[in-house]
Amino acid sequence: MRRVFGVKKDKEPPPSIQDASDRINKRGNSVEDKIKKLDAELTRYREQIKKTRPGPAQEAIKARAMRVLKQKRM
Repeated sequence: MRRVFGVKKDKEPPPSIQDASDRINKRGNSVEDKIKKLDAELTRYREQIKKTRPGPAQEAIKARAMRVLKQKRM
């Protein structure tokens, strides 16, 4: 019987265990890729800090490296 405000929507079936594990694995892989990318960026900044003289340029590189570290911690 039709209700006053329309027909009830069909519900999607709940995700299976396989679907859930696939999503978790995919998320884990994407996090690992992000960490590898940030590690590479940090090593690049570390080399730049070694090569530059102390001063504003080196402080700017350190600030960028700190931002990358904060991203890595998240």
